[in-house]
Amino acid sequence: MIELGHTRIGHIAGPQNLSTGHRRYLGFLEAMRAGGLEVPDEHVCFAAAFTEEEGAAACTELLDVAPDLTAIVAANDLLAIGCYDALESRGLRCPDDISIVGFNDMPFLDRLRPPLTSVRVPQREIGNVAADLLLERLSGGSQTVREILLEPTLVVRGSTAPPRRR
Repeated sequence: MIELGHTRIGHIAGPQNLSTGHRRYLGFLEAMRAGGLEVPDEHVCFAAAFTEEEGAAACTELLDVAPDLTAIVAANDLLAIGCYDALESRGLRCPDDISIVGFNDMPFLDRLRPPLTSVRVPQREIGNVAADLLLERLSGGSQTVREILLEPTLVVRGSTAPPRRR
């Protein structure tokens, strides 16, 4: 979003009691700081669950307190899909009025209108690494706890565009 020229970016964070929700929130803050952008408190809404309904409610709340947002980064694809519902109910269009990006790259996102830009998580690689670690542990290998981070990739589709004046 920053590379597209957005400066008023909101975030729908996932549940903070889940590591996924918390880490993605921290990642959003870090990316904004790295891009030289501040994150006002009213530009972040914390969802209670990773659901479409929570995404719609959170997007509505964000737009109520920060109607000048030009982009929203959602902590997962279901939250992002909920944003589509909230935008439609306000007569706003994605990406003409607000760009949206999700996270996970669920199947069939290319069938949405517009297709959702999403961060692809390497699910197969996660499974392979987890299986390797389990087999290592079962065979009496290392008992050391390790953190393994796998690189996600951005899949750009039609839900993101440079900001337009509203």
